[in-house]
Amino acid sequence: MSTTDQIAEKLADHQTQLKYALVNFNDTHLRRGLFNFFGGGVRTPQLKIELNEILGALIPGFQNLESHTMSEINKIIEDQKREIEAKLALITGNNLSALMTERKAYEAKLSEIDAKIQHICGELGLDVGLESAAKQERRSRMSGEEIDTKILEALKNAPQGLSQIAMSEATGVSYGSVVNWLIENASKVRTEGERKGKRVFLVEC
Repeated sequence: MSTTDQIAEKLADHQTQLKYALVNFNDTHLRRGLFNFFGGGVRTPQLKIELNEILGALIPGFQNLESHTMSEINKIIEDQKREIEAKLALITGNNLSALMTERKAYEAKLSEIDAKIQHICGELGLDVGLESAAKQERRSRMSGEEIDTKILEALKNAPQGLSQIAMSEATGVSYGSVVNWLIENASKVRTEGERKGKRVFLVEC
């Protein structure tokens, strides 16, 4: 069972991804690219590929830009933005925070009870497998060295580059931790592309 802190970390990661998607939907680079594609600009193959990659990463089930009109794309984007805003409001605008605080308090009380039971059973020579929530979390949380090893290995095995979300999925490292690692290890990687189309590559030593 996940601890309250682990749940909070997952919620924070999800909130970060939602905010990132919202920023990308409002990005001038995407808007300019769509205007050029549908508004009579030069439809280069590279522009089509880039727009499909960006929209495919932002919109579930999106496949081909050319099967839509500009007005359809605008409607899809606005619908997605409203859905994201509703999810963000769900995270911040209800009693979720109070519930998490309440759960944390029960968790602390349960940990105290488990410690007493474990102590008595230990004197009897029995291991009943009770651990405090804090110990469970410390055991499951990755160290900085583990995160570094997993991300570097994933990038080594992906010469085509990885998006930040793909890095998280490939390593099991939380999205927020991936972002922090990239900031702290900027000299080890290079990036190509814009926003959701951005890919991360390992710098060859």
